[in-house]
Amino acid sequence: MKLTDKRFWNGEKTGFYPSFKYALSDSVLFAISWILALSLILCLICMIIGLHNEESISWHTISVGLIFLLIVFIILNGMFLYENWVKQYIIIGKVKKLLPEGYAMKSINFDSGRKDYKIILEYKGKIFRATIEYPFFYLSENGVRALGALNIGSRKCFAENKSLIKDYMS
Repeated sequence: MKLTDKRFWNGEKTGFYPSFKYALSDSVLFAISWILALSLILCLICMIIGLHNEESISWHTISVGLIFLLIVFIILNGMFLYENWVKQYIIIGKVKKLLPEGYAMKSINFDSGRKDYKIILEYKGKIFRATIEYPFFYLSENGVRALGALNIGSRKCFAENKSLIKDYMS
């Protein structure tokens, strides 16, 4: 991600993370950028208080500030990883459970504007395009939407959805 991207500062997802290390590196960059901004504000506040009271700041105050920054760093990393990696992992995992055995995922892309995943699949020599607008799953062959919206967020319809997908792809 880029530091000039507004979605980055909001912690919103802008791309597909193929592995955890890419999500973690963006998470650390996101958290460090916010921690630096908070540190600057805290230092400014301490300087203003110190100049008006003509007292030095104690080590106790500094240690409390550093602990606060550490807690904020951990929380920011957790929030970013949950929003951008954990949700993606769960959604892609649900789709993999629905697909029949023997499929091959050719590519996975995330459209940040529409907030959906586009997956290219190959099964028995045929190419399929899957679109996931969570909680709905669309499957088509050759660009024509043939299988309607399946709710992959529901546990009740899992077996029914799996059989529909298997029938359609076969």
